[in-house]
Amino acid sequence: MEIKFLVQGSTINQYEVKFIKCSSNILNAYCNCPAAENRLYCKHRLNILSGITDKIISENLSDVEIVQNWLKGTILEFSLNEYKKSEDMINKQIKLLKKQLSNYKKNIAKAMLQEN
Repeated sequence: MEIKFLVQGSTINQYEVKFIKCSSNILNAYCNCPAAENRLYCKHRLNILSGITDKIISENLSDVEIVQNWLKGTILEFSLNEYKKSEDMINKQIKLLKKQLSNYKKNIAKAMLQEN
C-alpha cells in the first residue's frame, strides 16, 4: 500500500512525500527534498506523520489520517515517540537554563549598583 502527497517546501520548490506500508510493523517514508535524499531528518515527512497538513498542496488531505493509522505499532512510531520524549526533555532543560541565566543577569545588574 502506498500514499503520495505533494507538499510545498519553504521556498518555491515542491516535493513528493511517499509512505509505503510494508508490514504490520514497518512503514517507510520517502521525500525527494535535499535533506531526505541525503538520508537526513525531513520536516515534510514528520509534519504529515504528526498530522500537520498546511503545506500539503495535493488534493488528498484525508489520506493523512490513513498514514497516521498505518504508523500505529510500527518501528517508526516507536522512534518518533522517543524523539518527542527527548525533545520535551530538552525543551524543559532549555527553559530551566534560560531562567538560571536570567537570574545571573539580575545578580550582575545588582552587583553593578552596589553602594560602598
